[in-house]
Amino acid sequence: MIDVPFDRETIQRLIDELEIDMTRGTIREMNLLVNAAEKEFNTRFVRMEFGVPGLEASQLAARAEAQMLIEEGVSNTYPPFQGTPELKQAGSDFCKAFMDLDIPAECVIPTVGSMQGCFIAVGLAGFHNPEKDTILFLDPGFPVNKLQTKFYGLESISMDLKDFRGSDLIREVDRLCTEHAVGGCMWSSPNNPAWIVLSEDELRGLAEVFDRHGVIAIEDMAYFGMDFREDYSVPFEPPFQPTIARYTDRVFIILSSSKLFSYAGQRCGLTLIPPGFAQQRYPALRDRFTKGRILDAFIHGGIYPLTSGVSQGSQKGLATLLRAAVDRTYNPWLEVREYQRRAGFMKRQFQENGFYLVYDKDCEKPLADGFYFTIAYPGMNGSELVKELIHYGISAITLKVTGSTKEGLRACVSLFAQDQFEDLAHRLKRFHEDHPIQVPAVAASGS
Repeated sequence: MIDVPFDRETIQRLIDELEIDMTRGTIREMNLLVNAAEKEFNTRFVRMEFGVPGLEASQLAARAEAQMLIEEGVSNTYPPFQGTPELKQAGSDFCKAFMDLDIPAECVIPTVGSMQGCFIAVGLAGFHNPEKDTILFLDPGFPVNKLQTKFYGLESISMDLKDFRGSDLIREVDRLCTEHAVGGCMWSSPNNPAWIVLSEDELRGLAEVFDRHGVIAIEDMAYFGMDFREDYSVPFEPPFQPTIARYTDRVFIILSSSKLFSYAGQRCGLTLIPPGFAQQRYPALRDRFTKGRILDAFIHGGIYPLTSGVSQGSQKGLATLLRAAVDRTYNPWLEVREYQRRAGFMKRQFQENGFYLVYDKDCEKPLADGFYFTIAYPGMNGSELVKELIHYGISAITLKVTGSTKEGLRACVSLFAQDQFEDLAHRLKRFHEDHPIQVPAVAASGS
């Protein structure tokens, strides 16, 4: 077993060579630092900085892709901008089976990963009304979405879900939409990284606020059905994945294949647009997206100039996975429950060694164990903690990077391997021994 901590001068040299500011190191920067440290010390880190799949993708998709490329000979033809009919219908069926929503195939748009869907949705929300150029983020969240807003030259504001839940959340969002020119609001549920899930009452209240203020919702479902406190895996039977689309039409629902299906490398996601919203027209969109109707603007003003569609092979693979889930011949939730097991073990190890959960409740209920959790250590801020853990062969990113107002770290469980259980326990034990928690002295009372 590798001894820790690692040599501090060597770690600092690597940080300096890579020119990383540890107070706001990005996911990719931390990834570069850990790669360099693993090579330097010839050891494996417990890697929690990178939110990538840690499971193999189903061979169903690979076989379907290969068969299509070989037998149908589509490599020399461009995909349709709006997506292949097969995937569009499969997405519509999946939506009905697991969300109980009627989204026609016409309104299911394949994108190059859910990242592209988010990018186009942010643009449409930010430019649909010339008087509303601000995107509101319910943080913490995925850092890149704010970069997308910045790319467009839009304004952004945020609020921390740690401080506002239930009716307090609705009142605060209403206040922000009243005081700022909010054109769109974006969040993920389950949340990256807090693993919070917005309740039906919160979604209903947000929908009322958004409709009153003319705000477009952007609902990022990158971790679809992965709140393991409920079983969302049975098609056409409740419970269904919570969604704001039950209460308002004005929403882009962003679906990812990366986490639920471990299909990240093929870059294929879906954006679902309720039919009523898809037909709405906003003349202001014509200047930037060439079309005023939402559906046309998304496809011809977004998909076309960015990538001219999604590869037909990956669309075939995702369509196969969606159809198998609906037909009950494949249950991806059985596989991704492995993340629940890893999170449970990792949380216990951290908490037994002096750490605590930053986001520890979900409307006063215990959080589910899932893809992410958040940690802090008494007496250290986030940047101090992330740097110190590097010396113990453990990597993460600070919560500040995610837009959180709290001190601490985001921990992703996906790359934590079965053979690292003892390593993590050993490294955290040594960290705790080297960083004793100072208990405040209790003042003696006089008599």
